[in-house]
Amino acid sequence: MNPYSELVKEVKAFVEELGRRLNIDLSNVPITRAQPRFGYISVPLHNVAREFKDLDKIVKEIAENFNFRYLNPPEYVNGFLNFDIEPRNYSKLVIDAVLSLGESYGRPEKPMEGLYLIEHTSANPLHPLHLGHGRNAILGDTLARLLKFCGANVRTHFYLDDCGDQVSYAALGFSLVRDLVYERIRSGRKPDHVIGIVYAVTCTVAEIQKLSRELEKLKDTSPDKYREVIAERDDLVAALAELEQKDKELVLKLIDELRKIPDIESEVKKITRLYEEGDENVKRLVREMINLVIKGFEETLTRLGITFDSWDWESEITIYSGKVYEVLRRLIERAFPYIERVGNVIVFRADKYAADMDLWDKLKLPRHLPKVTLTRSDGTTLYITRDLAYAVWCFEKFNPTLLIRVIAAEQQHPQAQIRTMLYAMGYVDWAQRLVHYAYELVNIPGVKMSGRRGRYVALDDLVDEAKRRVMSMISDRFSDPKELEKVSEAVAVGAIRYSLLSVSPNKPILFKWDKVLNLKQNSGPFIQYTYVRAKSILEKAGVLQVLSYSVPETLGPEEVELVKYIGEVPEIIQNAARDLRPDYVVEHVNKIALAFNSFYEKYPVIHAEEPYRGFRLALVLSVKRVLENVMNILGIPVLERM
Repeated sequence: MNPYSELVKEVKAFVEELGRRLNIDLSNVPITRAQPRFGYISVPLHNVAREFKDLDKIVKEIAENFNFRYLNPPEYVNGFLNFDIEPRNYSKLVIDAVLSLGESYGRPEKPMEGLYLIEHTSANPLHPLHLGHGRNAILGDTLARLLKFCGANVRTHFYLDDCGDQVSYAALGFSLVRDLVYERIRSGRKPDHVIGIVYAVTCTVAEIQKLSRELEKLKDTSPDKYREVIAERDDLVAALAELEQKDKELVLKLIDELRKIPDIESEVKKITRLYEEGDENVKRLVREMINLVIKGFEETLTRLGITFDSWDWESEITIYSGKVYEVLRRLIERAFPYIERVGNVIVFRADKYAADMDLWDKLKLPRHLPKVTLTRSDGTTLYITRDLAYAVWCFEKFNPTLLIRVIAAEQQHPQAQIRTMLYAMGYVDWAQRLVHYAYELVNIPGVKMSGRRGRYVALDDLVDEAKRRVMSMISDRFSDPKELEKVSEAVAVGAIRYSLLSVSPNKPILFKWDKVLNLKQNSGPFIQYTYVRAKSILEKAGVLQVLSYSVPETLGPEEVELVKYIGEVPEIIQNAARDLRPDYVVEHVNKIALAFNSFYEKYPVIHAEEPYRGFRLALVLSVKRVLENVMNILGIPVLERM
């Protein structure tokens, strides 16, 4: 199941024998990768070397009588015990494992146990999913694929934030131009894109209205502040002009309707309050608007191969059910000494509680943890209180081994506050099983994003642009326009998924097309191209399944390197699942693709003499199988032709 683990077993057995010979315990010495020119696996023995000056001699004596199967006898160099593989035996082990296990190669012998609930994407239903949401969605979906591959039971959830003023801005605008919105949708426009314009215009006009009132007060009192506010309003007017370029009729009609409302902000607050109270007319309006956006979300996510087991409405789970007030009461009762009240405003001293209980390491909290405001002055709850109620609901309903919430790193403090509040409520175990899977932003050079201004790079537009670029690169290879369309879409999706997975989640991404669509290394298209190349070799050879082969007496360094990388795949996948790091898999599959292309450029396969032909075809088939397994984990479409 895991060829690399067989090497580790041999190393451990040898080191154990060395320990017995020296009468010391070596069971905890680390096993690491050797420097390339010294072998493959290394064991540092510097402390032992200082005590036993003849260590080199002892190592040689043990090696002479040790039964190595997949390793050559070790060499002791400068305090390191270095092992390299025995190429023929290990190649046979690796290739046999891949060919016998097929689509299961890479899975752990013992499947992961428990239920993993992954909440991801969870974008506000106000506008199209943008590039930042794309990283969230692709990370969450890939984590689910990775854990499922390793045998875990996984559920994926989208937490739909349908409460709050932002949703009310979109709902208000929608109510004023409803007929035009549906007209656009009937004409083929995506509903989330249309609602995105409505939301941005409503927010912008509301802010202009608010600044205009402020200017009246500043007119004769503060010239400097007056000029500052004028500049701010001018920027908003410019944003409206940009929005007008997207849909002039819709934007001008909505502006006219909004100007009839004396105080847009107050009207929005009213909608928010009525919706949380369950007013049927307002509820119908808000749900109608949100369902249009969800339809657009689903279309975008389906293109990227992403689906959900559940769409969780915040209002239903936390407000209408009374769950948020139930949770608030429990927190007050259990952590009363840490509760402060100012009128109807309730505050939890998360900072003081974490310090008193010494929770910093136990809950992996940031050292600076602000206190938490739980209610507004009118007694209504805030987003973080509802978020806490949602976490409680997830644990009560599903009791997951881990509740993994894929949320931007900028939300570090609120997510830490939620873990602290769970602990304070007596849910100690839940607090430790709630994982904030943080990720950094994605940046495109020269682009600043703002949903409230309608300035963002929509994920749909990004896929379309990738598809257009791919189509221009490969159009001469396809005579059938439909096949060209299908392949270009698959390559575009693979390129975007790979690029958003290739960097550690805790590092920002700079999105550049020359890297995203690089056909020579480290990209989705490069992996797809390598797979198609391997498949083509096998088809030309008339081999889809190698029934028998033998390993030649000598192997080239490129062949050995490729065998090593293939043998490491189960170890890499299991480490990625353990650490929740899909980028481990991305980095490794790029190594395999690079090694395979180097191998193929140097060695004949189809026209090689036996036993090289059979062995190399088996190696190519192993590469094809491994790439297919890994691409399925990463959500990169597998192509027959490219």
